[in-house]
Amino acid sequence: MIMTQRQPADQLTGVAETLMITLYARAVETQRDDSLFQDLKAVEIAQSTDYNFEKYARAWGSKLGVVIRVKEYDRIVKNFIETHPEAIVINLGCGLCTRFMRVDNGSIRWYEVDFPEVIELRGKFFKETERYQFIAQSILDFSWIDHIQRSPNHPCLIVMEGVAPYLSEAENQALISQIQSRLAPVEFVFDVLNKKSARNSKQHDTVSQTDAEFKSGIDSGKELETWGTGIRLKDEIYYLTQFANHPQRLPLWARYLSFILVPLFKNSGRILRFKITQDQP
Repeated sequence: MIMTQRQPADQLTGVAETLMITLYARAVETQRDDSLFQDLKAVEIAQSTDYNFEKYARAWGSKLGVVIRVKEYDRIVKNFIETHPEAIVINLGCGLCTRFMRVDNGSIRWYEVDFPEVIELRGKFFKETERYQFIAQSILDFSWIDHIQRSPNHPCLIVMEGVAPYLSEAENQALISQIQSRLAPVEFVFDVLNKKSARNSKQHDTVSQTDAEFKSGIDSGKELETWGTGIRLKDEIYYLTQFANHPQRLPLWARYLSFILVPLFKNSGRILRFKITQDQP
């Protein structure tokens, strides 16, 4: 889709604006000679949107972290779809995510859920179909669940990339409780910061350039198993350790100190994968 007029993005404030961080990282990555994946749609959207992406240009940590995280989510979703080729996938806080285009097998049903202003912008670049639908609601307005068309026990994967740290612990717990009571059994995949990192929004290399702030952190995925008897941690992925696999992406000082930095930041960002079944009394 080629646009002659750039789309305004000034309606995106607070947490909604952070979708531009991940969009920018994917677009920049695609244009690298040594790119780890291709997302031409992200390039198209970035070039067609009136937004100051330059304020993120020096944020090497976020750019690489987002790229590695995107690859990990793609891997998880692809594996789930290979096992369940007619699965339902729900993308909470979807932003301008393009994952459906990368993983669609022609059979899955996919839902994109986000704030109305985000879905409005999304509609400028993506078209809905019978299998690919948008829900314009906050993920904390749990009536989005009413829009999910699913037969009992139909395989369902819920992904929530780059969102959980912007929710309070109570909000994350309420979201999981609603998912458990109304959608289980499901697999739920989302990423978290540890509590120390969640206290440093103002020092973050990209989030500090927005009005958003982190509200919660989790030091161990096992903590969430105490939120309900049907919540079981299947995997905890320390994806930031992969920084060490890309020394050419790091500033010189970070290359020399990577043996210190990688263990130090190992736990700061993790992807959690849960199996959620009905809570047992």
